[in-house]
Amino acid sequence: MVRVEVLYGDRPVSLSIPDDRLMGVYRIKAPPRVDVDRLLEEALDRPVASERLEDMEARRTLIVVNDAARLTPTPRMLDHVLERLRGEVRIIVATGTHRAPTEEEYRELILGHHYGRLRSLTIHHDAKASEFVDLGRTSRGTPVRINAEVLRSDLVVTLGSVEPHYFAGYTGGRKSIAPGLCAYDCVEANHRMALLPDAALGRLTGNPLHEDLEEVVRRVMERGGVRIFSLNVAITGEGRAWASRAGDIFESFYSLVREVEGRYSVRLPERADVVVAVAPGEMGIDLYQAHKALEAAKPLVRDGGVVILVAPCWDGIGPRNFYDLLVDRSPEEVRELVHRNYRLGYHKSAKIVELLERAEVYAVTELEPELLRRIGFRPFSDPQEALDEALRRVDGKVAVLPEASLIVPKLAENNR
Repeated sequence: MVRVEVLYGDRPVSLSIPDDRLMGVYRIKAPPRVDVDRLLEEALDRPVASERLEDMEARRTLIVVNDAARLTPTPRMLDHVLERLRGEVRIIVATGTHRAPTEEEYRELILGHHYGRLRSLTIHHDAKASEFVDLGRTSRGTPVRINAEVLRSDLVVTLGSVEPHYFAGYTGGRKSIAPGLCAYDCVEANHRMALLPDAALGRLTGNPLHEDLEEVVRRVMERGGVRIFSLNVAITGEGRAWASRAGDIFESFYSLVREVEGRYSVRLPERADVVVAVAPGEMGIDLYQAHKALEAAKPLVRDGGVVILVAPCWDGIGPRNFYDLLVDRSPEEVRELVHRNYRLGYHKSAKIVELLERAEVYAVTELEPELLRRIGFRPFSDPQEALDEALRRVDGKVAVLPEASLIVPKLAENNR
């Protein structure tokens, strides 16, 4: 037996796999261990296509930070950004269409040791209830409605992390603004493009959804007259920063993407019969976020195989549109509804159906079993139990993806 350790949320768990059944454990390429404070200082000292942050005059600065669905080391990043700013500072959590952060999340993950000093200066974005400014439409027809706090600021500083994303290509950069601080109808119109084949994991060139997001941000900068300075990090599945870029929100993003792609691409020699897809840490907060691990597994599992999702989902389902559409419906019914009456989140339903038509999904979560059965997932409470059942169910090899939410999956050239 081979023992493989993975994370169930933040808790390590071990899987025992017969030697002759293990294809491999496919981790991101171990990034170098670095002095994170020095890393951030160097990024801020040498910004990409921008003047330094401390040289940018601003009476009022808005710092945009991620919510708890990302592993971004926001408090550490704030350490280095705040000391370079002058004038009034406010902070906004770029929730996009996610729920508001809890106080525990503010205290532990978002503000950290800055909580006592900064909590009163921090607000969260609400895609339905915030005040918005209308800046027209993109060339693809997406309404550009941005949180008014952005336009009230002389300078906007975005803090984020660059990770592979299953339809935007990569997180980070422009996503702090769009969808992070956009109105619900803006996000919904943009995310409909996730149904298009070129809106894919790890793809930016020719990705219509990504290009539309960039157009939203350019519209905010040009018509809204907003200056934006961006600081992003690349992180491991445990949230450890290993690379960073700062400066122009577009150029610094692309610079970091090139480095991330080299580390996060994993290549299997062929499709596996069983794929263990782990959503580590906060990436397993709810089923909505954990779905990203399934997308990484999708191209790597054989037809008729099993994908085992390992994600606690302690916060439940998350935004429910995708889930409610799947409940007690056939794949044909789901597809018809998605294309006839698209609503935000329906792209997840369509992508889940694509997987369920090819493979079984076993879900190791804290969700009520019946919630999972009603969308075609088979529930388990223990990763080893799910794996043992999968090994009984199908012959062939097991591939383990300990950081499935982060990877860009690839197959050997002759097995695509």
